[in-house]
Amino acid sequence: MSGWRGDDASEPVRRQFESIDRFSIQQSRLAYRMARSFGFTGVLGAAIALLIPGAVDGAALVWCYLTLALLAASHVVIARYPHGLSVVAVYAVGIICLATVGIAAGPEPSPSASAAIVMIAGWGVGSIGAVLSSTWAQVILLVYSIATTVTIATLLGADIGHEVALSAPVLVGLGWAVTTIFGLWLTRANPRVMNRISSIGATYLIERRASEAEAQRHRDARLLHDTALATLTLLAHAGRGVDDAAMRDQAASDRDLLRRLREGESPTPRSSGAYTLTHTAELQLSGTLEAVKARFAHSGLEVAWHGSGQLGLEQSRLDAFILALTECIENVRRHAGVDEAHVTLSDDGTVVRGVVTDAGIGFDPASIAGSSLGFQQSVIARTQDIGGTVRVFSAPGAGTTVVLEVPK
Repeated sequence: MSGWRGDDASEPVRRQFESIDRFSIQQSRLAYRMARSFGFTGVLGAAIALLIPGAVDGAALVWCYLTLALLAASHVVIARYPHGLSVVAVYAVGIICLATVGIAAGPEPSPSASAAIVMIAGWGVGSIGAVLSSTWAQVILLVYSIATTVTIATLLGADIGHEVALSAPVLVGLGWAVTTIFGLWLTRANPRVMNRISSIGATYLIERRASEAEAQRHRDARLLHDTALATLTLLAHAGRGVDDAAMRDQAASDRDLLRRLREGESPTPRSSGAYTLTHTAELQLSGTLEAVKARFAHSGLEVAWHGSGQLGLEQSRLDAFILALTECIENVRRHAGVDEAHVTLSDDGTVVRGVVTDAGIGFDPASIAGSSLGFQQSVIARTQDIGGTVRVFSAPGAGTTVVLEVPK
C-alpha cells in the first residue's frame, strides 16, 4: 500500500489512492477465497464419489482420502496466504491426489471413480484458474496446468459415459473454464472500478476546492466589512461621534492591513480594526475585552458591561465569539440611533452566552436574511463556524436584543 505522510491539500488524492489500494487487496483476497471454495467443491465431490461401492478397494480408499485431505488443507493455505507458492502447492498436491486415485481405480475405472478423478482435475486443481489471469506468467502457468490435468484425466480413462459431453477432456475443461472465467471477470472489473473511484475522487476534490473558495470569499467579506468598510462608513458620516484621534488610529490600522494583504500575508483577526498578520502570543480574555471596550470608549456609544469576565472557551473560539459580539455592538452604534448599549456575558459551564441590548429604533428581524451582509457574515456565520447560534429579538420602535450562544 502507498505510504503517505501529512494532512495537506493532497489529502483527498491520498485517500483516493488508498481506496484503490484497498480495493486491489480485497479483490485479490476474493479471488483466492473463491479458489478455495471451488477447490472444496472438487474435494467434496470426489470424496462422495469414492464412497460409492465399487469405486476403489477398501485399503486404497484410505490413501485416497488422505491425499484428498491434503488437497483440502492446501486450499486452506491458499486462502490464508495468497501467494504464488500457495498456487504451486495446490497444483502439486492435486497431481499427487490424481495419481493416487487413478492408481487405486485401476486401468478401467468405474463411473464413480471417473467422476472422482474429473472432480479433482477440473475443480480440485482447476480452482487455481480463478487466480491465474492477471499476468502473462500466470497465463502460461494456467495453460500448462489445464493441459497436464486434462492429459492425466484422459490417460486415466476418466470418461463417465460414452457421449462426448461426458468424456474426461470435456468435463475437466469445463471445470477449468468456470474458474478461469470468474478470474478473468474479476480481473477485468478492476480497471473499471478504479476508474470510477478516480472519477469520484476528482469530483470530490473539485467540490472541496469550490467549497474552500466560497468559504475564503466569505472570510474576505468579513475582513473587509470589519475594517475598511467600517472606516469608510464613519467617513461618510463625517466621523460623527468619534474623535479625531480614534479616526486616525483606525484609518492607520486599515492602511497597514491592506498593505500587508497586498504583500501576500494571511490575516488572523483579533478584533475589528486590529488584525494580527504574524505569529504573536495568544491574548487573554481580559485583554481582548479591554480592547473592545477601548474601541468604543471614544466612538460616541456608551457600553455598559455586565456579568462574568471569565469565559471558558479555547482561544480561537473565544476570538470568534468576541469578534461577533463586537460587530453586534458596532451595529448598535451605526443603526440603533441611541448612545447607550448593554452587554451581558455569562458562562454556566455548558454554554457561553453574550447578550447585546439597546433601546433604539429596532427593525424587522426577517429583513436580515436578504440585506445585511455584515450581520450575516460577521455575526451569524462567524458564530455558526464555532458551533454557536444567534437569536435576534427586535421590532420597529421596540429596541433590539441579540443573543449569542456557544456551547463549550
